[in-house]
Amino acid sequence: MTKTLHFAWFGAPGAHYWNLPSSATYDWRKGNLYMDIARLCEDAWMDMVLFADIPAIPTAYGGSNDHYVKHGFEVHLDPAPILAMMGGVTRHLGLGATLSTSLYPPFLLARMVGTLDHLTSGRTAWNVVTSASAAAAQNYGQDDLPEHDERYNIADEYLDLVRKLWDSWAPDAVLQDAGRNVFADPAKVTPVNFAGKYFKSRGPLTVPALPQRHPVIIMAGTSRRGQQFAVTNADMVIAHKNSVEDMRTYSTALRAQLLNAGRDPATCKVFFSIKPVMGDTLAMAQEKWAQNYAKAPPEAGLSYLSATMGLDMSPYDLDQPLPPDLPVQGMIGKLLQYTQAKKDMTLREIAKHEAMHETFPIVGTPDQVADIIEQTAAEGGADGFHFRTAVGDIDYLKEVTSKLMPILQKRGLARTSYAGTTLRENLFAF
Repeated sequence: MTKTLHFAWFGAPGAHYWNLPSSATYDWRKGNLYMDIARLCEDAWMDMVLFADIPAIPTAYGGSNDHYVKHGFEVHLDPAPILAMMGGVTRHLGLGATLSTSLYPPFLLARMVGTLDHLTSGRTAWNVVTSASAAAAQNYGQDDLPEHDERYNIADEYLDLVRKLWDSWAPDAVLQDAGRNVFADPAKVTPVNFAGKYFKSRGPLTVPALPQRHPVIIMAGTSRRGQQFAVTNADMVIAHKNSVEDMRTYSTALRAQLLNAGRDPATCKVFFSIKPVMGDTLAMAQEKWAQNYAKAPPEAGLSYLSATMGLDMSPYDLDQPLPPDLPVQGMIGKLLQYTQAKKDMTLREIAKHEAMHETFPIVGTPDQVADIIEQTAAEGGADGFHFRTAVGDIDYLKEVTSKLMPILQKRGLARTSYAGTTLRENLFAF
């Protein structure tokens, strides 16, 4: 029996695509780009758009901002206001933003995400990260980030507080009874009076109960502590893996952990990253992939690796494999992705794949790509896939939505309608 899959468009609203051909039509700083992306994704019945975020221009690669500024790497807009704009031109598309538990005060985040959930009638998702960048911490008045596992300890308490704030209004608290001149029942709105090890907040939230009660919680934890955090908290996990075997190992282990934690594995969707390269013939697709690989600047991948892992990659030999014992305090999962799976990949090869936003090559005609996606989902244990690309590469989005998605839909691999009005309803419809 064919399994219907979920699909998302994943990237960051930033300048890193400034020199693509589509930049002649769209300015990444203007709202029309993001509204058109939203319309295209909804017209193709995708589940959601998910924005990454790096709230600092890093200094990780080469010890200064210069490299990142020169090439437009990690120069980002704030994703949250963009989601509100995208929500205004769509009715069903889910809208997710990456927001950090290490940087945002919990009350601010709970209020902002709650506002977005109301504005979009319950279509908001929060990709929970603990941050990996000392530069980001310094932008927010901190000297540095806590060590890796401690950041997750903090995030556990953070989520507990944010959920209590969202729950501080009962779902039926708002009456709006003009006859009695009563907006809400005071007995159903309560302070949280939260005092933990890391955070304090009185509450209640200024935002009434959310349409989804809680937004969809997304996580990308790959380290042992990150997976523990996801098993406890996530409705959906996103992972970047190098092979079907890696996907199967990850999904099997995660679902076993969910069972051991007393959760139904079906309550946490597993998405893997893909970026198919398509052509009218296999030879044309292979030639396109080869050109993309040849043009991919290693420095772009190295600068991204440096920022995500919190470690300068510039001193390492490009033609040697990545050492497995690097002193990473940032995104440990990025290190594990390459040292546990493809141990023979050189740093140059890793950097090129990262520059291409691709870690699991899929190449072929749209029909062949659909074959690979179907087989990969079946063998790798995927509930869905997110297309990982420069979010502003709208020409690629048009190719995916016009050539690939119709084939997936015809085969029953992708939805052709939305089951509900909220993201949660659509994500868990199958």
